[in-house]
Amino acid sequence: MEALFYQTQDLNLPAIAQALVLEYQAKGYEAQQFGEMNHVTVQLKHESTLRAITGLNKALAVSLQRVQGGTLVRVGAQDWVDQIAVGAVGLVIHPLLITAAIGAIQQNNALHEVLRSIDSQVRQQQPQAQVGMPPSNLGMPPTDSGMPPTNLP
Repeated sequence: MEALFYQTQDLNLPAIAQALVLEYQAKGYEAQQFGEMNHVTVQLKHESTLRAITGLNKALAVSLQRVQGGTLVRVGAQDWVDQIAVGAVGLVIHPLLITAAIGAIQQNNALHEVLRSIDSQVRQQQPQAQVGMPPSNLGMPPTDSGMPPTNLP
């Protein structure tokens, strides 16, 4: 799982989620969002031959959540959730299933592409937003580089 922490709570999370959905639908992904003003989840999945053969119904999941001192962004994999079941089931992002969801070769590129897209939306709303380490009480491991996704190759 990759995580970023923006040191601002002044972000319109549903608008960021909607922009991500529209961007990925334009790229041929099936995309959906659900949640509320303080915690939004976006799911992205792209049909592939491997997925059709294996029957895996995994999606790349993005969680945008307002937390103490900022906004936490997490990207991982989870089961695709039918919209009707969203209200009844808690969602858990499974970081080790990303490979099954989108393939080992594409994993890193897809994660960083999504993080760059989110960062672009954040910068449109809050150009001066700082990326930092999540507060220790969130129990989140640090990201690999600690750098914003715009600095990625």
